[in-house]
Amino acid sequence: MSRQKRSIKENNDKLKVQLELLRSYTEQFDSGMIHMALPMATQVRVLIHQTDKSNSLLHQLDLDNKLKLWHSPNSSFSPHNLLTTWDLLKMSIGSEGASYLPLGSKEVFNRSRDDSNNIRPEIFLPLELWWNQIVFSQRSDYVSRKDIVQFIANKDGGAHVDEEKWPIDNYKASQLLGFYNQNGDSPDGNPLYAAMRQIAEEILVSFEVFESSPIRVIPSFKQEVEFFNLSKHESNKHLYFNFLRDRSYKSNDQSSFQIKDFSFKYYDYDKNNWSFIDKSEPIIGKECSIIEVK
Repeated sequence: MSRQKRSIKENNDKLKVQLELLRSYTEQFDSGMIHMALPMATQVRVLIHQTDKSNSLLHQLDLDNKLKLWHSPNSSFSPHNLLTTWDLLKMSIGSEGASYLPLGSKEVFNRSRDDSNNIRPEIFLPLELWWNQIVFSQRSDYVSRKDIVQFIANKDGGAHVDEEKWPIDNYKASQLLGFYNQNGDSPDGNPLYAAMRQIAEEILVSFEVFESSPIRVIPSFKQEVEFFNLSKHESNKHLYFNFLRDRSYKSNDQSSFQIKDFSFKYYDYDKNNWSFIDKSEPIIGKECSIIEVK
């Protein structure tokens, strides 16, 4: 029997199942089963990883150039920061000591403020930038979301266990991030798996926003984003970005390779039921401002 291409409806049904599975894995992770990071990574790979031999579900649905992905950290990697970067994590300090945790969504989305106490707009990035963005770094060692997902899925037991340890394996040990208490102890937790949990949350949040309808676009507000590429190998991108006031502020850095526009959108709270936002009244009223990179 010859094979037939799936219909759009069939692929949309597949997408719904994949997202339901991903949410289920995140809930189990949150209950204490941190090894649910393994199937989480495999699920994300099915959704996003696109190669000549692997056709992602987003690509099959023509969403890889339409869907924007939530950048959950309040800041982003900069090569000028000499400290270790761990953008997808937060440190929790309690009576039993410190531990690394995923950033999460509640009390984060639309809650963070800048130095002037203004609420920061949430940033949604094109898939390529989000997927290849540097989220861990130590000196000149860079790790992207793609690196984390591919390692956990392909090498660490999500879909395959490699017989050799890889350098990224070291990020499971919280000592690598360089934080210790007065007794010389590093925080608890598995930073790599916690980051995988945050990546899954970013995807789930993005689909909730993407599927919502009441949106007001403010086209007059336009600025630009400058992309930078620190890739050591052409096949493995490591990207980061800066916002520009205008093109005259463009860097002369040779790693700068692309400039894109971004614009503000406003999402109405009243007509949405977003699970990632607390049910309490939003700080800024009934609307939420979002920056979407074009």
